[in-house]
Amino acid sequence: MSQPAPVRCFVAVVVEDADVVRRLGEARRLVPEDRGVKWVAPHQLHFTLKFLGGIEPGRLEAAARALREAAGGAAPFVLRLEGLGVFPPSGAARVVWAGCSEGRAGLESLAARVEAAFAAEGFPREERPFSPHLTIARVKDPSAGRHLSRSLPGGPAPAFGRVEVREAVLMRSDLAPSGPAYTPLVRTALSGFAAS
Repeated sequence: MSQPAPVRCFVAVVVEDADVVRRLGEARRLVPEDRGVKWVAPHQLHFTLKFLGGIEPGRLEAAARALREAAGGAAPFVLRLEGLGVFPPSGAARVVWAGCSEGRAGLESLAARVEAAFAAEGFPREERPFSPHLTIARVKDPSAGRHLSRSLPGGPAPAFGRVEVREAVLMRSDLAPSGPAYTPLVRTALSGFAAS
């Protein structure tokens, strides 16, 4: 009998504020090179707190338990989205991202809680340090990526607005030729208290 296929998952903070999503969509006009750039669909915008990769279906309950543990001690916070950048920062860009200013420490703290809770449930730790960013586009064409890296506008960082972060989500990711499809598996409220 064949084993059930692993479920590709990640933990995220989803950006759902309609005004912020609209402003992020308007960022397309700030990006001078659109050829070879695939924009993230508005309903898929999120900050990845931890990428889990393919996990066995029998481990989904452990993942849900870890998410509840991480979110239970974290207080809701406000995140201000502003600025545009690319990864990698030099050479041909592969990702266009929006940054965050206010609330960055809250996001970093939540990511650290997620990392610790999932490690306690036996999930491997992430080797790279957490880098708060919101992927808004992926660049498929290396020549477009090189042009993009050289020509992103300077000047004041564009502001996209503020979002209230009140939950973390265990998300399923199914890959398809048209792009990934995301399905929330578990939504858990941040139920801790802010330090006074």
